[in-house]
Amino acid sequence: MSEQIDQFFRPDGTLISIPVKPAKKIAVLNHIAKELAPETKYPEKELNTVIAKYHDDTAAIRRHMIEFGILQRNSESVYWLAPTD
Repeated sequence: MSEQIDQFFRPDGTLISIPVKPAKKIAVLNHIAKELAPETKYPEKELNTVIAKYHDDTAAIRRHMIEFGILQRNSESVYWLAPTD
């Protein structure tokens, strides 16, 4: 984890708070997204299980990941990592 974001995590790896500044928020979200496998589609419940290891507010984390283009989703609430160019 980089110094830029480690202040937001407890020693056990859980998130203390979601950063307000966009650059730090994106760095935290990308750190969480490293748990996800590229090419894998995650039903919302399965994604929540991964996110819950870091933070209780799984809906907020999901929304932020969509907002910043880290995840994409379809109408059936299935999520996947957005392609990176």
